[in-house]
Amino acid sequence: MNKRINVTIVLAVILCGLTACKAQSMEDTKPKNDQSHKTSHKSHEKVLKDDSDKTPAEIDQKEGIAAEQIVVSISDDGFVTSHGDHYHFYNGEVPFDSLLSTELLAPEDYQFDNSHVISDIQNGYILKVGETYYVYLKDQNHRDNLRAVSEE
Repeated sequence: MNKRINVTIVLAVILCGLTACKAQSMEDTKPKNDQSHKTSHKSHEKVLKDDSDKTPAEIDQKEGIAAEQIVVSISDDGFVTSHGDHYHFYNGEVPFDSLLSTELLAPEDYQFDNSHVISDIQNGYILKVGETYYVYLKDQNHRDNLRAVSEE
């Protein structure tokens, strides 16, 4: 009886493994576009372009779009900018003179802690508190590099 149960368990594990391999191979055969990924932001469909090897200025020149590139998200790997009707991802730290979304501001009750500072930016710092990145302004009255990202 124990042998029969063991054989059944082994066969079930093998069947699960084969099913997982088949699902993976089906995903691998789907066409991929490494240059852009579709992402949904509220009800608008926008494209996230992986331009991690270019600077925001190079992207502006290449695309000929007069829209500002506004940092809307920061992660361990890099940052995302909103650029007109689409987004761009860049590797590395947020540049010192970047335009930043007001949505990235640290909560009003945040008490500044120098150990949270990741990098310096114009009039402030990029902070990492836990797993979340924020913008902290040295002077709340000077918000020249902040922008509200509006939905069209």
